[in-house]
Amino acid sequence: MTRYYLDFILSAKNTSQTVIKNALLEFGRDLEVSSLEDGGDESSEYKININVEDPTIIFDTCGQFGRMKAIKIEERKE
Repeated sequence: MTRYYLDFILSAKNTSQTVIKNALLEFGRDLEVSSLEDGGDESSEYKININVEDPTIIFDTCGQFGRMKAIKIEERKE
């Protein structure tokens, strides 16, 4: 089975770290969501790391919250 390790930054408006974590929790394992920057009314940035079978569902879900950048994907065979 191939799994993917994703590492990226999500710039999101009007949402919290908890909301993002709860939205992604069911799609992978070893999920880490950490707050990088709080832009106040503008947006907040979160660093996200997760192991998944299908990265597209993570990107689709995060796209609903804001914009992703600095995306790194590592393929891992199990």
